[in-house]
Amino acid sequence: MAAKIYITGSGGIVGRHALRALAELAPGAKVIRNTADLTNLPETAAAVAAAGPLDLVIHLAAMVPVAQVNADPARAYAVNAGGTMNLLSALAGSPARMLLCSSSHVYASQDAPIAETAETTPVTVYGQSKLMAEQAALEICAAAGRSLCIGRLFSIHDPEQTGSYLRPSLEKRFAEADPEAAFELYGAEGLRDFLTARDAARYLVRLALSDAEGVVNVASGKPVTVAGFAQSLAPFPLKITPLGQSNNLVADVSRLREILGECNA
Repeated sequence: MAAKIYITGSGGIVGRHALRALAELAPGAKVIRNTADLTNLPETAAAVAAAGPLDLVIHLAAMVPVAQVNADPARAYAVNAGGTMNLLSALAGSPARMLLCSSSHVYASQDAPIAETAETTPVTVYGQSKLMAEQAALEICAAAGRSLCIGRLFSIHDPEQTGSYLRPSLEKRFAEADPEAAFELYGAEGLRDFLTARDAARYLVRLALSDAEGVVNVASGKPVTVAGFAQSLAPFPLKITPLGQSNNLVADVSRLREILGECNA
């Protein structure tokens, strides 16, 4: 089991759950939380050097919220792709294994469950920035002989989420909605693969602590409509009126199950 683990993004929703998972699943490990600005290479290099010899790096840090990414795409690329490159540059000479948290947004919508071998054709800036991070990590780690696992995270939710994520956006609307009125919902009929942030973090940590390499979908493998997800959270029956175009992002989790077993988080 890894003796010294360096984790980025530990202050985020998934990161906080990952710290709890590490305390349970790797109780003897020393966990070092990154505090450096990953867009600053000298600062990142200094932080990694100060950490000393590392066995495992869990890279969760990312710029995710759609509104922020669309408002400042340059920053999104700098954080998601550039930050990954800087972290790997800082690790030059270290044999540490890496778990890179990526996203289902590298895929295009498909009617069938999406396997890791599916074509990557992101349609958003966020997806493009995460795919760039993946490609850089694959090439840099291959050149360095570094073990790399890429966990492509599908739709997550958590009670502590805020901002423009789906769950807090819905909960805010529920608080203000008239139960008797129509509830307009964009993409209501689209299928998603929802997973709690706690379970997602545990899967990522278990993958990190394994010897799995390459891309692994991190999801439930259970399709749920956006409308069904909304209703599962709503405090009253929703009279949903679908709006806009619906698309599907559901994972084939065969590889995740093969690596981790039945995947009971």
